[in-house]
Amino acid sequence: MRSKKILVATLGVMPVILACGAKTSQIDPTAYPITPLDQVKVEIPDACRLAYENAVPKVAVVDFANNSTFDLANAIQTASAGTESRKYVRGGAWGVGVVGPGVIGVGGVSAGASKRDWRTQSETISRQINAKIGESVAEAVVSEVASIGGMKVYTRRDLQKVLEEQKLQMSGLIDPNTAVQIGQLAGVKYIITGAVNNVNLKWVSLEEAKGAAKGLFGTWGSVLAAGAATQEGWNVIVDVVIKVIDTETGEVVLSKTVSGREVMGKTPQFSYDSIIGGIKKAVAEAVEDIRPEISKLFPLRGYIIQLRTAPDKSKRYALINVGAQQGVKSGQEFYVIDFQAVQDPISGRTTCDQVKLPVSLVVSNQIQTDKAWAVLEGDKAQIMRVKLGQIVERKPLEGGSGLKKLF
Repeated sequence: MRSKKILVATLGVMPVILACGAKTSQIDPTAYPITPLDQVKVEIPDACRLAYENAVPKVAVVDFANNSTFDLANAIQTASAGTESRKYVRGGAWGVGVVGPGVIGVGGVSAGASKRDWRTQSETISRQINAKIGESVAEAVVSEVASIGGMKVYTRRDLQKVLEEQKLQMSGLIDPNTAVQIGQLAGVKYIITGAVNNVNLKWVSLEEAKGAAKGLFGTWGSVLAAGAATQEGWNVIVDVVIKVIDTETGEVVLSKTVSGREVMGKTPQFSYDSIIGGIKKAVAEAVEDIRPEISKLFPLRGYIIQLRTAPDKSKRYALINVGAQQGVKSGQEFYVIDFQAVQDPISGRTTCDQVKLPVSLVVSNQIQTDKAWAVLEGDKAQIMRVKLGQIVERKPLEGGSGLKKLF
């Protein structure tokens, strides 16, 4: 009973830890008027106008290679049923009893000869299982990238449809060489692919689980280690390498290995189907770790379309022209960018200098399909520098949390 109380107490602190850093603001933007300062528009130098041509990059996700040993398999299942017939000789009289599987004997013990006859029927079912792990990774990546926003995402099926219209076929896995050709034909700028390099099924003891909690969270880990019993048992650990290829140059612009884990439990034996299911869940957890790099490589941009300021100028709200459809969520933070034209003193060439103001836009609870209200945070003098039309850029997102991976 004592261990259960510790576990409940430990899990009770987890929402508190998760809540740290949550910055969602509940606001009413109409509470503040639109002042003359809120109507000042940014002046855009000619050299910086291209920054407003926010072309959404086209990104295709194709199947991943499966370098693990979990792929095609023949699953054989045998079911047996037995029938037992006993004959007893008792003073010249015969008695016959028929029992089902697992039942021992019929009637009482009798002196005399006994004969036993077993008849067994067995049925064997054989079926081939295709794990399709490479396809599962691609599906998980599509889901993750689409939720990030800021990109137009295509699947392998979408690419194949485009190529078929041109009487072409896409076969096999894609490498940097074929990515250039396919990207030019299908009109996509980037292709995301990679490989499942390792799948490890191992038993994790209670001591190992406690050690992992302490290693991840330090002082808090000692508290959380009390709940580590939930991690004891068979664990599936998956390593996936994810690559982003620029189809114009064939350059690999991003390559990262991510890992995910799924606790299968303490059952001594698992079916192949259940192991594959665990692998796919671990993959879905693993791909969350590409979120920071993908959101930085393909930053979501928009601009300010309305401002509202408190009468004492202590607070300002900004309405931006990106919303839920572009993956904007409460608590996300945006940079506010100012521009200046800079002339090279040697060449005389004028270029655009983009400066991030020392403020932060934190998305509130007011999110619509194509727009969202955010709270301007920073020094009072700095937030008053923000103007209509200034570009906003979402800060890189966080990946999967260590706490989630542990529990």
